[in-house]
Amino acid sequence: MLTEACKRDLLDLRTAARDRQPEPLQFLTRRLLMQLDYFAALAVTLEPMQRFLELFESYYPEETWVRSLLVGIAAFGAAPDTTAAEMALQQSFPAPGAANYLKALYDLTQAMHKQHTGEARVSYMTSAIVNALMAELVEAWYGERPEAWEQARRPADDPQARAAAAAFWLDDTTAALDTSAWLAVAASLEQALQRQFVAR
Repeated sequence: MLTEACKRDLLDLRTAARDRQPEPLQFLTRRLLMQLDYFAALAVTLEPMQRFLELFESYYPEETWVRSLLVGIAAFGAAPDTTAAEMALQQSFPAPGAANYLKALYDLTQAMHKQHTGEARVSYMTSAIVNALMAELVEAWYGERPEAWEQARRPADDPQARAAAAAFWLDDTTAALDTSAWLAVAASLEQALQRQFVAR
């Protein structure tokens, strides 16, 4: 059975998902990941990464290293070479959500390296989840609104960029997808925790 602390954190995580509170979402996700064995936490992290993969490939079919990276991690659980993910962050991938997804991939690779402390690795996993979910939101909304995407990519202090960002974040469809995505994370965490406690 789940501990009372885990039950409370899962309840609070679902509340934060419905209220769209980024800081509690990240804090609670990180704390729940900390309760999992490393590979169980990694499996939870991989779910949104794999979910966005086909969308990324639809924009960048030549970037075959992304699928190879994820398949290798899922199959072998070994720390991958970080070079490709590091180099990708320095290149331009202008499609909606692509930059968020590449940041998630970089965080995932860092989470697998033992040079980092256990807490740091979980922090990287949390960041990977956050960026993968944001990639989904950005692509879903801006992918259908190319003009708004061009506006959003202007300097942050540009009035049109601010207006586009506000329209995206406050849109009902974005809100619904955001909540749904985080509730899915909560469900994955709960299932992983239950499996772990049964195994013990």
